[in-house]
Amino acid sequence: MIDRRAFIRGATVAALATPLLAEARPALAHRTRRIGILGEFNPVPWTVRTSAAHIECRWAEGRRDRLPELAAELVAFDVDLIVTGSAAATRAATSVTRTLPIVFVAGGDPVDQGLVANLIRPGGNVTGLSLPSDAEIARARLRLLSDAVLGIDRIGVLWNPDSPPGEHALRHLREAAWPVVSVYPFEARSAEDLERSFADMRARGIRGLLVLPDVIFSIHARRVVDLAAEYRLPSAYGARSFAEAGGLMALYGDTAEVIRRAAAVIARVLGGTSPATLAVETLTDLELTINLKAARRLGMSLPSSLLSRAHGIIES
Repeated sequence: MIDRRAFIRGATVAALATPLLAEARPALAHRTRRIGILGEFNPVPWTVRTSAAHIECRWAEGRRDRLPELAAELVAFDVDLIVTGSAAATRAATSVTRTLPIVFVAGGDPVDQGLVANLIRPGGNVTGLSLPSDAEIARARLRLLSDAVLGIDRIGVLWNPDSPPGEHALRHLREAAWPVVSVYPFEARSAEDLERSFADMRARGIRGLLVLPDVIFSIHARRVVDLAAEYRLPSAYGARSFAEAGGLMALYGDTAEVIRRAAAVIARVLGGTSPATLAVETLTDLELTINLKAARRLGMSLPSSLLSRAHGIIES
């Protein structure tokens, strides 16, 4: 799954370094820029101060009701631009300012979500980068397992209940699966919980596994994929690193491309282009990596229709 928090941080820092900033208005060219970042979830509180920029972050820690208050703090800090990481954060920012430029990096249709008037000429003070929605990603990952395991009807989801994004992703998976496939959540808050969770999956007759993105699972990717193989569970992950560690399949966004395109939007706004006339960028592609060695380890023969969709294949 796409890590939008990483996109926001990377896009902002990249924008400050890009040559596009040479187009910046003279009024801004001789002072340190102030960038505000507003998001729903808090990976690590941090503030960046360099000679080029002062980047001030506000995270709601999963409490959407706090977003307007945090947005107001950024406006009071006199930032030049606010970068938002979700539709809710964008709406909170527009509720406190209709003049300060806002650039979103968020999933879903920004027109349907009421963020912009249209994609070509957004109007107002908002533009940004539209990514695949969590619901779209959930449906795509479910299709992967359905194509890999014909007739699959019981899918396990490994998730960390202490991670607020996981609850939203789990809900989208259940909505996308019903009524054809039953989705069963299995909790793991630490590496010590993994063995128990996989044993529970066997007891429940789970036939395939989706692993939601979480730092615990990323740190212990090798252990996760080894347990999936031990319990003979075809699994789909949200980052290429899992396929490289021996996992069967990974479906993910192209982080570098999103950072590059979001950085370009941020740089153009800082350079003086009005968000009202700057078309929303869209990125709809997800990349699929398949590990054929993992398939052989599971005794699987993947259909050619699935292999033909892969952007990358690991054979050994």
